[in-house]
Amino acid sequence: MSYRLKLTVTISLLIAITFSLGGTLILSTSFRSALDQETQTALTSFETIQNTLFILNSLSEQTGYDSLSHALAQMESQKFGNWQALSLKVKDTILFQSGNTALLAQTLSPPPQGSCSHLTVSDDYGEGILIKSIITAGDDGLELYARFDLSAVYDLRRAQQKQFITIYMIVVMLGVIAAAVLSFALTKPLHRLAATARKISDGNLSVRSKITVNDEFGQLSSDFDHMADKLQQTISRLESDMQRQESFMGAFAHELKTPMTSIIGFADLLRQGNLDENTRIMAASYIYSEGRRLERLSFKLLELIMLQKDSITPKPIQLTAFLYEIEQTLSPTLKGKGIQLVCKADPETAFFEPDLVKSLLYNLVDNASKAMSSQGVIGIRASAISGGCTFQVADNGRGMEQAELSKITEAFYRVDKARARSQGGAGIGLALCKQIAELHNGNIVFASEPGKGTRVTVTLYQKGGETDG
Repeated sequence: MSYRLKLTVTISLLIAITFSLGGTLILSTSFRSALDQETQTALTSFETIQNTLFILNSLSEQTGYDSLSHALAQMESQKFGNWQALSLKVKDTILFQSGNTALLAQTLSPPPQGSCSHLTVSDDYGEGILIKSIITAGDDGLELYARFDLSAVYDLRRAQQKQFITIYMIVVMLGVIAAAVLSFALTKPLHRLAATARKISDGNLSVRSKITVNDEFGQLSSDFDHMADKLQQTISRLESDMQRQESFMGAFAHELKTPMTSIIGFADLLRQGNLDENTRIMAASYIYSEGRRLERLSFKLLELIMLQKDSITPKPIQLTAFLYEIEQTLSPTLKGKGIQLVCKADPETAFFEPDLVKSLLYNLVDNASKAMSSQGVIGIRASAISGGCTFQVADNGRGMEQAELSKITEAFYRVDKARARSQGGAGIGLALCKQIAELHNGNIVFASEPGKGTRVTVTLYQKGGETDG
């Protein structure tokens, strides 16, 4: 049974039970009051008759019993007392009878001396009250027995009951309709929330309940939508991470496949023997170079994994001395390629982890050197800023398209795959650079134009600093 139906049934039952109890109480009270009033009227009439007969019986020596019968006949003709049946007798002699004597067939116990007994009865003749008394005067005892009609009170109750049942049915039907409307209005937000939850469970993460009522349902809707937002963000992030992981694993497998195939092939060639000296040296050199490339790849992967789990301790570093060391290390190799390295630094001190930043600059310079031919120029500029420092690495090489800039920090991504592989690149260097910048609470920004070169700006902050976004 749905909550809406339960609410409708509950409200309807409350209306039905409340109206039923209230109406029954009113009818019962009204009937009891009317019955008591009619009973009292009958008793009063009976006492009046009894008192009259008592006075007349006191004078019986002069008037006899005929006066009693005559008095009762006059009362009957004048409809005094309005009895249904009445009997007066002395011992076994009937002095007067009136009405349907069958109504007096029921035996009533003798009343106490000086009072009367009465009994409410319901039979085939309807409802009434039997009253009996003994009138004493002189030596005789007169038995007065009468029945008065109470059917009007019971008929009124039955009519009221029928009327109440009709009204009750109307009220209950109207109550059921009102309960259904009220239940629908009260549970509409719940149904909307349930429908939204079903859509989300079916995969539609963008749907929201958007219930704006100013009550608990509105608050529940707001909390539900906030939860759905968080869920969508989490799932999107997981999907993105999964895609990057799949891409990473695919690229890693591809990177391993090519050198391993060559190494196995040339190793098998060496194993077979009967090779001339040049072929043997060429095979060994290729195995050596591909092995070194696999070694570099494994080291960079290990470094990337360790950076994701590591934290750093910044040290005060003098920028001029730091760049001088970089220049002295890289210049000989670059000169051999016909590339000039120009380094400039502010005479300031900045806080960062020197070994990691060296790795970052080495990778940026290495990428820049692969993007140019001889007679190229690579410049490194180090500047102190509030709360940190910046490094700019610029070259006048081939440059990149704007569409490539958002992807180049992904592991194993290479703009020119054929050239990168021939130059020993694996596409991990810029991913390392990005990770190093983030460990310094900073960022790395690329600007490039095809045919004119590339400029990379790395911003590093001390712990607690803020990035540029």
